[in-house]
Amino acid sequence: MNKHSALSTLARSGAAWLSAVSFTLALSACGGSDATTPSAQTSDAVNNVANSDDGSSAASSPSAASGTSAAPADSASGASSPSTDTPATPPDQPASAVTPTGFQVGTTTYDPALPPEPALPLAAQLCATLPASLTAQSNGLLPDSADAADTAPDTARIQAALDSCKNPSSTGLATNKAVRLVPGPNGANAFIAGALNLPSGVTLWIDSGVTLFASRDPRQYDKVKGTASCGIITASDNGCLALINASKIAYGAVVGDGVIDGRGGSPLISSVPNDPNLMKRPDGSGTMSWWDIGWMANKVLNQAQNNPRLIQISNGRNFTLYRVTLQNAPKFHVVPSGVEGFTAWGVKIYTPTAAYEAMKNYLGMAYSPDTAKNTDGIDPGSSGPITSNAGNPGKLTGDASNMLIAYTHIRTGDDNMAIKGGTGTVNGRTYNITVAHSHFYSGHGMSIGSETAGTDNGAPNPDVTPVDGILPSVSNVNVYDLVIDGADNGLRIKSDWSRSGLVSNIRYSNVCIRTPDSSPDGKPQALIFSPYYSPTKNNGLYPNFRNIALDGVRIVNASSYTFQGFNTASPVLQGSGWSAGTTGWPNPAVVNPLTISLDNVVADVAPLSFTVADALVSIGEGGTSLPFTNGGNVSVTRAALNQSIAPVDCSMAFVPFPGSAR
Repeated sequence: MNKHSALSTLARSGAAWLSAVSFTLALSACGGSDATTPSAQTSDAVNNVANSDDGSSAASSPSAASGTSAAPADSASGASSPSTDTPATPPDQPASAVTPTGFQVGTTTYDPALPPEPALPLAAQLCATLPASLTAQSNGLLPDSADAADTAPDTARIQAALDSCKNPSSTGLATNKAVRLVPGPNGANAFIAGALNLPSGVTLWIDSGVTLFASRDPRQYDKVKGTASCGIITASDNGCLALINASKIAYGAVVGDGVIDGRGGSPLISSVPNDPNLMKRPDGSGTMSWWDIGWMANKVLNQAQNNPRLIQISNGRNFTLYRVTLQNAPKFHVVPSGVEGFTAWGVKIYTPTAAYEAMKNYLGMAYSPDTAKNTDGIDPGSSGPITSNAGNPGKLTGDASNMLIAYTHIRTGDDNMAIKGGTGTVNGRTYNITVAHSHFYSGHGMSIGSETAGTDNGAPNPDVTPVDGILPSVSNVNVYDLVIDGADNGLRIKSDWSRSGLVSNIRYSNVCIRTPDSSPDGKPQALIFSPYYSPTKNNGLYPNFRNIALDGVRIVNASSYTFQGFNTASPVLQGSGWSAGTTGWPNPAVVNPLTISLDNVVADVAPLSFTVADALVSIGEGGTSLPFTNGGNVSVTRAALNQSIAPVDCSMAFVPFPGSAR
C-alpha cells in the first residue's frame, strides 16, 4: 500500500470513528438545548492497550489511534515531572475510591494504527552526492566570512542536482531519486543556499552532522528577480520565496538526521551593492535580522513581515519530512498548502537556538520564542483550486487532506501547529488530519484557525460530511498522545466573522498540558475555543465550532480557560476594532453555539479564570473538574460518573527537548 492510500485509509477510519463518538446538540433557543450524551470511550480498552507487556494488544476498533502504547518507552522519555507523580482524583469522585492507572502520555514509541514509519533512501536510489565545502562554528552558526564573497554559494549546484534527478514517474519514497548532502573534506559540514525548487520524485537527504543554511540575502528570495519584495515591511506578507519550494509536485521529500537552519537572528546582507532595500537597525549598529523585521512589522508598525519560510509545499501530493531538524526559521517553518497527502515523522523544530538566544534584537531584547514572531512550526492549510497542473495530472481542489504528524518535537515562537482552512469559500477544505505521539514546547500550542472558511464553493466531497446540511471547512482532526509543555495556549480553536465557517469532528485524547506562569500576551490558557480571535469587520463568514471532543485531557498547573460559541449579539463584538462592515448586523442575531464534550478532563489546580458563553456542553462518564454550570446561554448535560476511569498519567510526559545541541 502506498503512503497516500495508507493515510487515506487511516483518515477514513478515523473519520468514521469520530462520527461514532461525536454528539448532536440542537439549540432550540439561546440558553435552551435538546442534548444527547456521547458514548464515552471505555477506560478499560485504553488501559489494556497502554499496559500491554508484549506489544500485541490493540483496541479492536479504530479508536486504537487514540493512544496505543504497544512498546516500552525509550530512555529519553524517562524523566519524571516534578508535580505529577500520582493520578489526580476528580473532585466529584469519592476520595476513598481506588482509581486505576490512566494512559501514560508521552511514552509511546510504536503505534500499530499508524502507517509504517518512513525510511531513508537505499543506495540504489542515490542520484547525486554533494560534499560540504563550508564549516560551521562550534555554536552551530556560520562565520560572517562564509558568505562574504557569495551570499548563496551552494544554490546553483544543489539546484542542478535536484533538477538532474527529477523523477515524475515515482510512486512513493521507495522509488524516489535522492540528492544527498554529505560532510566534505577537512571537517566541512555546511551549505548555504537561497531559494531552491524541489522537483517531483526527488528526496533531499541531509546527512547527520550536516547543516543546510539559508542565505541571509533577501534578494535570493525575491519572487521576481530584480524587484525587491523580500526583507521589507508592507501591508501583505507574500513577497518571498521559501528556502525549499515544492509546487505542484508529487512524492517530494526532505529527510535525514541533518539540520536546516534559517539564520533568523543573523544580520542581513545583500548581493546588490549599496542595496537601498536592505533594512538597517535604527540605531545605526548594523543591518536588521529577519526576526528584527518580524518584530518591527508585527509589534511596532502593525504591518506584515516579508520573510522567507523554510519549507513551502504548494498544491501537490504526498510529501514527506522525516527525522530532519528545522531551526531558526525567518518565518514559518513548514507550510503544506493545498497538499493531498503529507507526513512529518520524527521531525524536530527548535527556534531560536541557544546561540541566538545569547544575542539581542534591534531594541536590545534577547532573542527568544517571544521575540521571534510568526515562526510557526507546521501549518497545514487549504488553498485555492489549481486547474492547470502540468506533470501532475488532474485538478487539485486546494484541499489539505490525509496528513500525519507523528513523533514530532516543536519549540517555536508562534503556533507549534496551526491547522488552517482558507480565508474564503473558494478555498479548498482541510480534513483527515492526525497528530500523534508528539511533544510541543514554547509556542502558541495546538491550534486550528484562524482561517476556517474554505468549502471549494460547496462542491461535493466524499471525505467531507455535512453537519445539518452545512459543509465543514475543517473536519476530522484527531489529536492524541500529545504533550504541551510551556506553550501559552494548549488546545485552541480560533477564528472570527471575517474568515470562518464550520469546524467539526475534532477530537483530542490523551493530552497532558503544562502552561507557563505568564505570557507576553496575557494569561496562558490551557483550553481556548473562541470565535473572537481578532477584531475585524463582518464578512458574513460566521464561526461555527461543532462536535468538539476532549477525552482524557489533564492540565497539571494553574491556567485559564475559554469556551465560547459565536453570537452576533455578543458584547465582545461591541469592543474596539470590531465592525459590522457592509454586511451589517444580522437581525435576528446569528447564534452558533459551541458544541463540545468533555470526558475525563482534569485540571489539577483551580482555573485562574473560566469563561463560558453560548455553549452546549456534554460531560461524559469520566467527568471533569472544570466548573461548568447551567445558566443563561450555557447548557450542560452530564452522564453518570464511572469511578473506574482514571485521569491520564502525566508523570513521564514533561521531558526536555531531545538532543544536547540546542
